[in-house]
Amino acid sequence: MLNTTYCNYLQLTGICFVAFILASGFLCAQPRISQAHSSLRQGADGLETIENGQIKVGINTNYGGAITYLAFLDSHGDSVGTTNMVNNPDLGRQIQIALYSGPISYPGYPGLGWNPIQAGDAYLNPSQVIAVEKQQNLLYAKTIPKQFGINNEPGEATIEHWIRLEGNVVKVHAKVVMARSDKTQYEARQQEFPCVYLNGDYHNMWYYKGGSPYTNGSLELARIQPPSTMMFGDVFPTESWMATTNEKGYGVGLFVQDNYEWKRGYFGSDLSGGEFSTVASYIAATNRVILDYNLVYEWDYELVLGNLNKIRSYMYSKPRSSAGPNYRFDTSRKGWYYQKATDTGWPILGKLHVSLNESSNNNRITSPYVFWKGSSNPKIYLRAAFQTQHDKFRLKWRRSEDQTLYDMDDRYVDFPIINDGKFHTYEIDLSHNDNWLNHNIGQIQFGTVPEGPTINGWAKVEWISSSENGPVEQTVTAPVAALPSISTPIVNLPVAVQAPVAAPCEPGCAPVIVKKLYYVRSNRKR
Repeated sequence: MLNTTYCNYLQLTGICFVAFILASGFLCAQPRISQAHSSLRQGADGLETIENGQIKVGINTNYGGAITYLAFLDSHGDSVGTTNMVNNPDLGRQIQIALYSGPISYPGYPGLGWNPIQAGDAYLNPSQVIAVEKQQNLLYAKTIPKQFGINNEPGEATIEHWIRLEGNVVKVHAKVVMARSDKTQYEARQQEFPCVYLNGDYHNMWYYKGGSPYTNGSLELARIQPPSTMMFGDVFPTESWMATTNEKGYGVGLFVQDNYEWKRGYFGSDLSGGEFSTVASYIAATNRVILDYNLVYEWDYELVLGNLNKIRSYMYSKPRSSAGPNYRFDTSRKGWYYQKATDTGWPILGKLHVSLNESSNNNRITSPYVFWKGSSNPKIYLRAAFQTQHDKFRLKWRRSEDQTLYDMDDRYVDFPIINDGKFHTYEIDLSHNDNWLNHNIGQIQFGTVPEGPTINGWAKVEWISSSENGPVEQTVTAPVAALPSISTPIVNLPVAVQAPVAAPCEPGCAPVIVKKLYYVRSNRKR
């Protein structure tokens, strides 16, 4: 299915918002475009920063605890400014985490759906910070995010992040805890984990999308071409990072391990502007996640400051993805998601148990975006149990240069299954399939075969691997800092009525008082 882009500008209390990007039948991560609000500049009293002689980073409790400050402390021979790089004219920019789920018909902006974000909403209400902590090399905040398109409505979730500095790198451990009263399992949507809005000077966006990653091949450059005033869309790097730099090649790189689904954009045509200008660049890690009503989701990301060569060199030192399928569904979905199907929900306990009951036989179990060479994976092994009315299942793939999974005869194979409800290891032999062997693979998908009897059953999947012996254990990256214990009882949500609770202070911790900033809103009616 081809992606279709809609740009619908809505004027609301002086805010101009790109309403939605519709992809594969449901909404994805959004840009947020606004007019500057001078009242937001009063938010500096909520800023808390740490620095290490090379770089400085800050969060602001008047912006929901999101990252609102990032700067070099050295101009590197006038190659880069030493002022704040983060774009802050409203509560929809910053460096922050944004959540996307169903229903799409959720109140607020038409088509936006359920969308709490870390900083605040489109009506200038900051998200509620319920815990904050500052140490010598640690910033921590726990936030109840606001629904971006609704006036002062909290989302039934919390967002936490732990931030520390290491040389020229900001290391962030993030955690989302869902506590929705709506227990429906909605389809996965692109998240912003995180998005990075920088000022207009940083208008060159770089990534690698070639077929030989980690060999210092030529990078792709995306930038606005004035008089155009907006650029936005998906990109699929084959190295797990992107960067945005100024004309002299200095800026910020974003690294999210094993992530190959990104967006980049630019809003405005001036190629310059400060913290409160509406001109901004945008990069985001937009992997798709099913946000179960009770999900706990943790990950790390890193912001690397420097020139492009230094940024890329650092990225090459990071752990790399497996060269082929290597998934054991022991405690999570490992980035897999569904179309026209659901599983038994979170927590995942040793397997995916997926219901298959779509009348059009269009159930799909889909991998995250990847980069594998087909020639390095001549066989795929699937450990699964089936109970269906059909004797076949389908493996489908996306070539790395494809924008989506196309329904084309040269991009799938069917393989026989045993419908006895017992686990078997299925060997899918692709060693003679030139359509697989001669291409780089960007995604795989398992699903029901459209032709034949209507399916009403299930599939249980324990693992998927390029080895008949199953997945190889991988080293898990440790959180960037010890996580302080929080006394706020998550189980007692709805969070809208929770009182702020301070994080406990350990020796050497500097307590921070959370202040509430009142914004003057426009009298304009919707």
